[in-house]
Amino acid sequence: MDEVFDPFYVAASSNVADYAFGHLFRAPAYYPHQKLDVWRPKNLDVKLGIASDFNIEAGAKDAFRRSLPYSSPPLKTDEEFIALKAKPRPVILIQPPDPALLAVKKGNYGGKVVRHLCPVALVYSAEDDAGNSKFHPEFVERVRRLEYRQFLFLPKGGPLVFDSIARLDEVQSVAENQLEATKFALTKEVCDVLRSQVSFFFTGLSSKEFAGWAQLLQS
Repeated sequence: MDEVFDPFYVAASSNVADYAFGHLFRAPAYYPHQKLDVWRPKNLDVKLGIASDFNIEAGAKDAFRRSLPYSSPPLKTDEEFIALKAKPRPVILIQPPDPALLAVKKGNYGGKVVRHLCPVALVYSAEDDAGNSKFHPEFVERVRRLEYRQFLFLPKGGPLVFDSIARLDEVQSVAENQLEATKFALTKEVCDVLRSQVSFFFTGLSSKEFAGWAQLLQS
């Protein structure tokens, strides 16, 4: 698809009020784990609930069902401090926070409506620092031809130093104030394809734009 759409990226505003679908940012993103590791205290004052000297514990059998809560740091028995690795990486904004939620009345209720969170698609480089591909060339070509509904090939340029792949199967929520603007966005044409692809991947519906280009590129 990158051979069809040129340019692939356009300049974008860094004003928070202008954040929109398809804008590219850098943001802290965690690595999803197949196994669950949690932080557990080496020292715990049972009476006061004060926990200290935390270490990572793998495969805790009582995860999310501990017998005692912590008062410091505060942690309920059905909560855990999960051990995750993270790094800043490029992301594509899927949806900025809804400003209409600011008008929702709070009242004397405990629920929090406004969280200032943005769903973003994580972007992974398809090349190493030496410019060598991290994936089999056939796989990369299939991604470029839109043969996978969860992947979008992003050519180097704009904010990206390397050819990269956006993963819709790795969408995370990021706090709006953690988004670092690159001042670039996908072009409208690319956004149209991605918007259709997002809908197709998550719902199986409204895939006309994505399916049309996929059929054309694969023919």
